[in-house]
Amino acid sequence: MTTADALNTVDSSQPTLRVRRARAFRRPGLLWMTALLYTISFAAFVAFIVFGARMYFEANKQMGIYALIAIGVMVFTRIWAALNSRNLTCHLCMGTVLHEKSCHKHAGAKKLPLLSYRTTAVLSTLFGLVFTCMYCGSPYRLKK
Repeated sequence: MTTADALNTVDSSQPTLRVRRARAFRRPGLLWMTALLYTISFAAFVAFIVFGARMYFEANKQMGIYALIAIGVMVFTRIWAALNSRNLTCHLCMGTVLHEKSCHKHAGAKKLPLLSYRTTAVLSTLFGLVFTCMYCGSPYRLKK
């Protein structure tokens, strides 16, 4: 037996593991933008805390203006993201992808330690272009 024949033969005694490719999400642009809005909202909240603390400890009115701008940005982006997230549904279970409800989550749903299911989905959407539905556990990808 030559080396080429050895490479082309398949060992039938070993079970083959089949991994299914993640499904393509139908509205990837809106999902990514909504995840970005949630991230901007969190960053604006942190900026509000920082500028509010600086205003209090330094008695600087300019920091108070920055804190008010930050809270305005947070409220605006949070409302916009909430409106968008109600329209983003999983195509299998019809659950809202980035709008967390109080119902039970799927055992296969991914969750990072100390973070919520939605935060995990937002981070994986922004940085990995993939996410897992928290209600049915189906993996999705944003690229075709």
